[in-house]
Amino acid sequence: MNENIINGSDRLGAVLTLEKNLSKDQLKNALQNQKEYQKVSIPSRLGEVLVESGACSATIVSEALHKQRDRQLKSNTIGSVLMEMGFVTKSQLENVMKTHLDILAPIGEILVDQEICSQEQIEKALHFQFMRRLSAIRRPLSSFFDPVNVIELLVEESIDELIHQLGSCDCDQCRANILAISLNGLAPRYVSDMQLLIGQMSSFREEYDALIRERICKAIEQVKNYPKLSCRITAGKENGEILGSVNVLLSNRHIHLSREHIEQLFGHGYELSKWKDLIQPGQYAAVETVALTGPKSSIGKVRVLGPPRSESQVEISGTDQFILGVYVPVRESGQLQDTPGIDISGPNGKISLKNGVIRAWRHIHMTQDDGIEFKVKNRETVNVRLPGDRTTILENVLVRITGSSALEMHIDTDEANAAGVEMESNGEVLASY
Repeated sequence: MNENIINGSDRLGAVLTLEKNLSKDQLKNALQNQKEYQKVSIPSRLGEVLVESGACSATIVSEALHKQRDRQLKSNTIGSVLMEMGFVTKSQLENVMKTHLDILAPIGEILVDQEICSQEQIEKALHFQFMRRLSAIRRPLSSFFDPVNVIELLVEESIDELIHQLGSCDCDQCRANILAISLNGLAPRYVSDMQLLIGQMSSFREEYDALIRERICKAIEQVKNYPKLSCRITAGKENGEILGSVNVLLSNRHIHLSREHIEQLFGHGYELSKWKDLIQPGQYAAVETVALTGPKSSIGKVRVLGPPRSESQVEISGTDQFILGVYVPVRESGQLQDTPGIDISGPNGKISLKNGVIRAWRHIHMTQDDGIEFKVKNRETVNVRLPGDRTTILENVLVRITGSSALEMHIDTDEANAAGVEMESNGEVLASY
C-alpha cells in the first residue's frame, strides 16, 4: 500500500492507520473483505467490516469517523472549493487572501470585484461547499455507530440563506454562534439509520421549517446585537467607522533626563550627543546610555532620548519591571505622581530617582489637522487594529494632539510581541465603541 496515499488521505482507513489503531495489513485485509462482500451483493461499510472482524472496536471506529469529519470540515474552505472546481488558481487565491486579511471582506466579493470569478461561479462553489459540509456531518452515520440530529441538518440547510438575507456577519465565529443559539432553542430529533434519514428529513422539514427559520432569525439578531470585536470591525468598515491608518512604532525602554541629572550622570556642563533624529519634531536618540538598577536586578544600555526635560522619566515594559523587581503603573507621559523610583548609573555618577518610572500608555501623536481628518479630539481614545501574524485590537489608545506632532503611534515591546508586529508597521484606527 502506497505510504503517500495513507499520509495524504482523510479516508477512514488512513485515519485509523495514522492513529495506530489499525495496522496496514489489517486495513488491507478489511478492504479485501469489503470487495468480496460487494461481489455477492452484500453492501458493507469499512467500519462495519473492521468491527465484525475484530480489528477495531466500535468505539475506536466512531472516534475515527469524527476525526475524519473534523478534517473534512476544516479543509472545506471556499478557497479550496474554488480551486477544485477550476475557478481560481493557487496564485490568484494567495493574492486574494492577502486582500481578505487586509480589508476583512468576504473572499467571494473580492474575487468578483477583481473579475477573477463571476457571481454565478461563487454561488456554485458556495452550494458545493454547503453540500460537502452536510456530507461530512452525515458521514459518522454511515457505519451505524452514531445517531444524527436531523434538526441540525435542517438548520444547516437554511442558516446561510437567512444570514445573507438579514445582512449578518458570515464569518466562521458568528456562523457558529448563530448555529449554537438556534439549536439550543430547538428540540433534537435523532436518527440512527441511514435508510430512514432522507424520509425523516422530509417529514421534519415540512413540520418544523417555520419554527426552525424563526429560531435562526432570532439567533441572527442576537449575534448582530452582541458581536465579537472582530465582527464589529467588519461592521465598522461597512458603516464608515474606520478613521484612517497610522504608522505604528515599537518603543523600546528608554529614559528622558533633566539637565541636572545629565550633569550628575555624565559630568558638569555635559551636552548629549545626537545619534539619530526621531520622527517627532525636535526629538532624537542620543549616543549616551545608562544602567537601571532595581531591587532584583539591573538592565544596562538604556538609551537616553533628547532634548533634556524638566523632569527625568524612565519608560520600560511590563517584562522589564519583573526583571528589575519593581511594580510600574501604566501612565501617560509626564504623569509621574505615585510612580516608583529607581537607581540610575552613568559613566560619571549615580542618581536615585524617587519617582518617574512608568509603562507608557499606548498613544497616537497627531496635529490639529490630523485630529480633524480622524474626527477625534485631544485626549480622546480610539481602538487600533494591528495586522501582524497575530492580528490584535488595542483598545483605549490615547490621542495626543499638539501643534508640532508627527502622525505616529507608540506601543511598547510587550504589546508588539503579543501582536506579532515588526519594529515599524501600520495600524488601522477605529472609533471606540
